[in-house]
Amino acid sequence: MKTIKYLIIGCLTIWSFSCKDLLDEQPIDVIAETTFWSTATDAEAGLTACYDALRAANNRMAFSWERWALFDMLTQMGTCRNPQVRSASTSSMVPGQSFVNFAWRAHYRGLIRTNDLLIHIDDIPFADADRKDHVIGEGRFLRAMYSFALTMIWGDVPYFNDVPGVEAINVTSTPKEDIIAEIKNDLAIAIEKLPVNPKDNGRAGKGAAHMLRLKLALIEEDWDTAESSAQAVLDLGIYQLENNFSDVFALENENNSEVIFDVQGIADNDIEPGNTFEDAFSGRFSSNNGLSWINPGLWLVDKYEVIDPNPVYTQEDNRIPTAIYDYFEGRDPRMDASIIRPGAHFIGIGGTDFLYPFVNNYTHSRTGLHARKYVVPGDGSRAGSGASPLNFIVFRYADALLHWAEARVQQMQGAALGDQTILNVLNQIRARASDQLPLYDLTSFASTDDLLTAIYDERVRELAMEGWLYWDFKRWGWLEDRNGFEVMGIISNDSVWFSSNPAVVQSWTPGKDEYLPIPQSERDLNPALDQNPGYQ
Repeated sequence: MKTIKYLIIGCLTIWSFSCKDLLDEQPIDVIAETTFWSTATDAEAGLTACYDALRAANNRMAFSWERWALFDMLTQMGTCRNPQVRSASTSSMVPGQSFVNFAWRAHYRGLIRTNDLLIHIDDIPFADADRKDHVIGEGRFLRAMYSFALTMIWGDVPYFNDVPGVEAINVTSTPKEDIIAEIKNDLAIAIEKLPVNPKDNGRAGKGAAHMLRLKLALIEEDWDTAESSAQAVLDLGIYQLENNFSDVFALENENNSEVIFDVQGIADNDIEPGNTFEDAFSGRFSSNNGLSWINPGLWLVDKYEVIDPNPVYTQEDNRIPTAIYDYFEGRDPRMDASIIRPGAHFIGIGGTDFLYPFVNNYTHSRTGLHARKYVVPGDGSRAGSGASPLNFIVFRYADALLHWAEARVQQMQGAALGDQTILNVLNQIRARASDQLPLYDLTSFASTDDLLTAIYDERVRELAMEGWLYWDFKRWGWLEDRNGFEVMGIISNDSVWFSSNPAVVQSWTPGKDEYLPIPQSERDLNPALDQNPGYQ
C-alpha cells in the first residue's frame, strides 16, 4: 500500500476558467471557496490534488509527468506504436491531435491547482509551523514542475500564478525566459522550505527541487549551477545506488534508496487508482495487457557494450539463429534488464515462462523488441490503463551522479582529464551494472570530447526509456541527427531475423520540431494565442 494516495479530492475549490480545455473536468462534488481553504486539513487535501495532477488520467495524456518516458521514443532509441506520439518523431504532428490537447490539459491542470493552493496557504492556520512551510515548499516545487513541462514542450505559453477567470479567454503567451524566471523563483523557495526527508513516500523533499533546478541549469548550459545542484543532491546523504540495476524498478522494491521523486500508483483494489504508464511499456503477454507503445530499436541495443565477444548460451529454439544470439548475448546486462529481445525469457500471465519472441502478439511492437524496464512480471499487475501498481520514477540518484560528472567536465574542460573523481562516478555506475565492465582510469580518454561522449553513452545505457534522454539529446545536438534516421528492429515469421525495413524513418525540421504545436482547440477558444512556428 502506498503512503500517499493520489485521489481526486472531491472538496476542491471551483476553478472558474472559460478556456475549458486548460483544465480537466470539475470534481462531481465541490465546496464553495468561502468554506474551503480554511483549515490545515483543507490545505493537505488541496496539496494531494496537486500531486494527483502528475498522473495521467488516461493513456491519451501521453506527455504528462507519469508518461514522461514516451519522450525517449522520439529519439533514435526507438519508436512508438501509437501513431500520434510517433508523429512527433517524423515532423508530422498536427495541432488538432487529441494527444497534444490532453498533454496541454494535464500540465495546466497541475499549474492551476498549485496556484489555488499557493494563493490561499498563507491565510490558513497550522498548528505545526514547520508543516506549513513544507506544504508551501511542495506547492512551489509542483508548480515549477508543471511550468517546466509547459515551457519545455511548447515554448512560449500562457503563464498564470493565480486562478484565472473569464479574462483569460484572450490571454497572450508569456515568453519562455519569463516562465523560466518564475520556475527559478519557485525552486529557490522550495529548496528553502522543503524537508530533507519528505513526510511520506511520493512527496517532494529538497532532493527533488535540486534535481529540477539541475535539469533546468543543464538546458541553459549554466554549468556552475548544474554542478552545484547535483552536488547538493549528493550532499544530502540520503540516496545511494541500489546494488542491482533491475531492483530500481521492481514492484517489490519501490521507494528504494535510489528514488528521489516518483509518481505513485496503488491499484490494490477497485477504488484506489493505479498508474497508466505501464501499459505503454508492456505487451499483451504481460498481466497489464499492455499497448506496447515503447518500442526500442537496434540503435539502443548497440549502445550496450559487448563484454564477452564469445558468449556461452543455449540455443533453446532453432527458429532463433545463432547470429541473432551472437548479436544480443554477452552485452552489458542493463540491456536485458531494459529490453525483451529474442532468446530472452519473460514471466507472463499466469506465471508462464515465455521464450521471446514466441509469445502471443509479440508483433504488437513495431521493432519486434519490447521493454522489460517498468513491466511487472507474472501476475503482479492488473489489466487495463490506470491499473498498474508501479510507481514511475521521475528523478533518481544515478541520474544525479551522471549529471554531476557532465557538469564538472564542462566546467573544467581539459583539466577534467586529470580529475579522478569524475571517473570514480562513472565507474560507480558501471560497477553496479556489471563487475565485468571495464573501468576507466586517467589514461582512458585522449580529449574532453571523448570523456563527454563516454558520459553521454553511459546515460543512454543507464536511463534509456525513462524520458529524460530526449531532453539530453536535444541539448547535446543529437536530435538533429534524427533527420532521415531509420529505426531498425527484428522480425519473426518462421524464424527470427534482422528486419531489412525500418520501423519508422524519423525526421527533424529545424525551427519547428524544437516544440510541439499549440493545441488547435485552445487557439479556437483564444484568438490571441499564436501557433508555434512550422505548425500554422
